[in-house]
Amino acid sequence: MKVKHTLLTVIALVLAVAVQAQVADLHEYAQGRAVTKSYSPMFIGCDGSRIAFIEFSGRMKNKVELATYDMNQKELARTLVTEDKEMRCYGGFINGSHIDLLMVHWKGEDMHVFRERRDLATLKPEGEPLVLADYHGTKGDKMSFSLGSSANNELLATTYVVARETQDAEVQVALYSRELEEYWKMDSRCRKFNMIHVTDSGEVLLGNTNTGEGKFYISILDGETEVSHSFEIGMKRMAESSIARYVDGKIYVLASHMGKENLMEMGIQSDYYVSACYDTRRKTVTTDRHDITKTEYNRLNNYKDDKKVKKDDYRIIFFNMDQVVADKDGYYAVFDQSWTTSVNGVPESKNRTGNIVVRINNEGKIEWTKTFHMASYTEYESQSMINYHWVPTERGLMLVWVRNKKDSTYPAEKPVNMFQPFKSAGVLGVMLIDRKGETTLQDFPLPAKNALMGKPHRMDNGEWLLVIRGMSKGHLATMKLK
Repeated sequence: MKVKHTLLTVIALVLAVAVQAQVADLHEYAQGRAVTKSYSPMFIGCDGSRIAFIEFSGRMKNKVELATYDMNQKELARTLVTEDKEMRCYGGFINGSHIDLLMVHWKGEDMHVFRERRDLATLKPEGEPLVLADYHGTKGDKMSFSLGSSANNELLATTYVVARETQDAEVQVALYSRELEEYWKMDSRCRKFNMIHVTDSGEVLLGNTNTGEGKFYISILDGETEVSHSFEIGMKRMAESSIARYVDGKIYVLASHMGKENLMEMGIQSDYYVSACYDTRRKTVTTDRHDITKTEYNRLNNYKDDKKVKKDDYRIIFFNMDQVVADKDGYYAVFDQSWTTSVNGVPESKNRTGNIVVRINNEGKIEWTKTFHMASYTEYESQSMINYHWVPTERGLMLVWVRNKKDSTYPAEKPVNMFQPFKSAGVLGVMLIDRKGETTLQDFPLPAKNALMGKPHRMDNGEWLLVIRGMSKGHLATMKLK
């Protein structure tokens, strides 16, 4: 059964920068037993009639299953992928009538990477696995594997690192299609990196930083050549950093400053961030700095805007660089304050407060910032239920999230009530921010104590898939922007 709702104005929201308006059409499917066995399955894809997940179960979470459901959450097929604790699935795609999974098997000092293709309807294997890489080592050798995807989700890049006990590390970089068919593979001179960025046109950037000096080291590979660059951004004590964009020979990076004064204090404690644009042709760097303001400090901590801050110290304790989202005119950066609490070293709960959205233009300059009161808390295993994940759309940046229903209005300057999945009644909000910073917001109702599991997923027809669930029941919905 398919039920259609059009987003209506339910309550006039008093937002200094947000206007209540019709934003999207929402199509909700029948409610029933919640899809998937866990709160954090790996989303594979949705073709409009069925949805595929990788699910993890077992005492050590080493039982990996592939399952498909229809849009009313009825299970269509399920199969065991592996129970081998040395085998790992890194996700995959629905491609036509089949599903392609990226698998890695570590056996002793060996690393075997392959594509496993399965029939979408039956989930049975199709043919022999396609080998992507096969490395053999001896005692003392170490292997590692990492990946990144392009913004349009059409390209996947992998890095293969083989650190042999008596030799320098070997690094290979490869680029693949959604079908995990190889476009190119090449050796890299880059031996140390903690960032990987893939462009829609097929370049792969590997990045590393000297955090004390605020220096970036970035290699650009295109399947034939590798060019390395290094540049400083005028910041000492870098906390977090990211490659945000690469276009027209310009590398855009973002970094937050570690403002900690007392090493005994907790958290990263950032007090400002810097946007930088490095022109690889001219060898010049343009930077722009933004210091955390009193309003931003209070909203990230979910305080009143006018709350007095001791010594005007606006350091954010758990400042998190959550996302960078690029488009043809620049990019958006997203920050929040988030932390995990642990008991005897075991993660117990996840907390998130506040949200900052920053717009950076083609010159690397910060055009505007928007800061929102937000507050959520959940047990660690269900952290996917408190997702503040912004996604790019043709109308700008979109956030779909759930807040506490007690906040019947959402005034920008006031603190919000804590939202706890499975405990708090919530309302589903859709917020759009265009490139000029103009914001529209609209709500739709949710069943009692339901929340959004994970981020909205873009489907091939341009609609967005939402997985909504409570403790045991839930439903799927598709959303189309007006």
